[in-house]
Amino acid sequence: MLVLGGGGMRGMAHIGVLRAMRTLGIQYDAIVGTSIGSLVGAMAAGGREIEEMEKILEKVSKEDYFQLNLVKLLLKGTRAPSMYRGETFKERLSEILPQRGFDELEVPFFCNAVRLENGGNVFFGTPGFDDVPLEDGVYASCSLPGVFEPYEHDGFHYMDGGIVDAVPLRFAKTLGADLIIAVDLSIKSTFKTPDYKSRVLSTMYRAFEIVEEVLVEHSLHMHVDYQTVLIQPKVGHLSRFDFTDVADVVRRGEDEALRVLTSHAATRNLVPGDTIIEGLTCPAQPRDFVSIHIDPARCIGCGMCEMVCETDAFWAGAERATVRKLANYECTRDHACARNCPTDAISLGNL
Repeated sequence: MLVLGGGGMRGMAHIGVLRAMRTLGIQYDAIVGTSIGSLVGAMAAGGREIEEMEKILEKVSKEDYFQLNLVKLLLKGTRAPSMYRGETFKERLSEILPQRGFDELEVPFFCNAVRLENGGNVFFGTPGFDDVPLEDGVYASCSLPGVFEPYEHDGFHYMDGGIVDAVPLRFAKTLGADLIIAVDLSIKSTFKTPDYKSRVLSTMYRAFEIVEEVLVEHSLHMHVDYQTVLIQPKVGHLSRFDFTDVADVVRRGEDEALRVLTSHAATRNLVPGDTIIEGLTCPAQPRDFVSIHIDPARCIGCGMCEMVCETDAFWAGAERATVRKLANYECTRDHACARNCPTDAISLGNL
């Protein structure tokens, strides 16, 4: 089973993952997608060729999807339902996606959204939520809060599933998958404080990203196990709405997928034969460690690192915190320790 996480235009890395899986002869029997993962997942489940998907998305521009809801903003001000016109976004989806229902796709496909009335997480494609048009389900899964209007269905309103579950591993496990290949788009090659600007849209986007990062952090620690192959292309440093270099993002996804899927642990479960597959440019590698360093001049002994690290990599019982695992093979690369350190005393290496 394939799980494709959210992350805006970083999701073009999903196309690279699909290409790597095709190269290795790895097939999937279902797809679960969130936000941009739902868009790529719906195209794949509908039978779109990988090259066709890349060509379609290379031609996409920001203006194709983001048109200001100018009339409603002028007439209603803060009572307007969104900053941008959801109808424009939905029209583009109808051009990109196969005109089929969820039950007509080549492989089972599910995408999640959050119901605004009660905060519940729903999956379109499941019983009771499989009668909506495919483009509507994907629209609901992609509708960032305040950016596009919520999707209304049977008197309820739905928005971006990444608000509650950006990498829906828990749902995938309930489907009884023997093995899950999950793609997380939140990983950065290095942790760097974002260049935040005090503006309405910047604040909305940044708040959403913070929630997403924290939820992904908890999801990975809770649900990544021996039945999960985790692929983390290093695209987290890119802007969520960077439309400039789709080909590079696709390549990053492909390279990382080849590296992970040809490693010994993954290959043993995915493809028969030798660990290194003939013809690949990426050598097989076991799961690598993350190096951890604390700057004693900056550390104030607050204990946040020990609190947020689920792999017991820190000890904060003295005046200054210390590293218990200088080479941490269990690290999920979520940057939780560096992100929560109030003095930027923690640095991670070998990412």
